[in-house]
Amino acid sequence: MIDDAYRVLVIDDDPDVAEYTRIVLEKRAGCRVLAVNNPQQVAAAAADFLPDVVVTDIEMPGMSGFELITQLRGAHPGLPVVVMTAHVSLEYAMQSFRSEADEFLTKPVTSAQLAATVLNLAARWRTSQAANNELGRAAEVQRGLLPAQLVNLPGYHLVGGCAPARAVGGDFFDWYPVDGGAVFSLADVMGKGIGAAIIAATVRAVLRSAVRERDMSRAVVAAATLLASDLEQAGAFVTLFHARLDAETGSIRYADAGHGLSLVVPAAGGAKRLRTTSLPLGMGLEVGWREHTVVLAPGDTLVSVSDGVLDLWGGDLGSLDEVERIVRSAPHAQHIVDSLLAMTASGADDDVTVVVLRRD
Repeated sequence: MIDDAYRVLVIDDDPDVAEYTRIVLEKRAGCRVLAVNNPQQVAAAAADFLPDVVVTDIEMPGMSGFELITQLRGAHPGLPVVVMTAHVSLEYAMQSFRSEADEFLTKPVTSAQLAATVLNLAARWRTSQAANNELGRAAEVQRGLLPAQLVNLPGYHLVGGCAPARAVGGDFFDWYPVDGGAVFSLADVMGKGIGAAIIAATVRAVLRSAVRERDMSRAVVAAATLLASDLEQAGAFVTLFHARLDAETGSIRYADAGHGLSLVVPAAGGAKRLRTTSLPLGMGLEVGWREHTVVLAPGDTLVSVSDGVLDLWGGDLGSLDEVERIVRSAPHAQHIVDSLLAMTASGADDDVTVVVLRRD
C-alpha cells in the first residue's frame, strides 16, 4: 500500500456491507480504507483519517447519511460523499440532491462501479486540494510583499490594509521611507486572482526601482514604459495613485494614473477628491502623467481606496461620501482601515484596499 493512496472513509451500520466495501476499494482501487459502523464516531474518525472520499449508507441508527453529510461538510467543506442505499426512492434521490451528495448509488453496487466512482471523486478532490494549497502559498507570498513595518514619521500616521476577494488579489499598497518623508502607493490591477496578483507584484517592484525619482510623474512614466509589453501581453491595465510626502511642510506630490479614488479630508470641514485626468497604465496610448500637489494641515487626512471600497455601498462615486464619514468619525488612522476592512467580513465582490495618511 503506497503512502499517497487515496483515503476512503466507509460508514455503514451493517458490518458485512462495510467489510465488502473496504475489500473492494482496497483490492480493486488500491485505496486505504477506514470502515466505521457507528455514525456517532465519524466526526472524530474524519478528523484523524482525513479522507479523500466518504462512502455512506443512508439508514443508520442515531444519524442518517444525510445528517452525516451536513456534519462532515461543516468540518470539511467540499469533501466528496457517495451515498449508497438498498432502498431506492424518489424521496431519497431528492434528499441526496439537496444535501449535495456527489454520487447516489443503489445496492447491490458492482465492484467496478464502486471503484470507478471513488477513484474519480478522489482524484478531483486531490487536484482541488493541491490548487488550494498553491493559492495558500501564493497568498502568503502576496502578504509578505505588503509593507511589514510602519514608516517612522513624527507627526503623521501612515497605515493601510487589503482584503482580497479571493485568496490572492490584484490590489496592493506600499510605502517606504525617503529623505524627509515617505513614498506611498495604491494600485488596482484589472481582474482578480493569480494573474492579477502576479501583475500587482511586478508593478510594485517596478515602482520601487524608481525610488530615487523625486518627480512622481516621472516615476509613473518609467513604470509604464517598463511594464508596457507585459501589460499588453496580459491584456491588463493598472490604475495607480503614487505619492511622496514632505513631512516638514505637509506637502504631498502625487501622480494619478486613472485612479481618482483619493480624498483629502480637512479637519476644518469639507472634502476634496483628488480627481484624475490621466489614463491607467497599460492602455496602449502614449499619454503624459502629470504631478500634482496637495498640502495636509494638522488634523487633515488623506485616504486612497480601491474601487472595491465603492462596492461596499452603491458602487458609484457617491460611496466616497461614506468613506469621508468614516474618516471624520475615526479617532485615529488605523480605525479608518479597520472599519473599511471589517465590512468585507461576510465577503466582497472585489478586492478592498485602503491607505490612510493622517497628520497629527
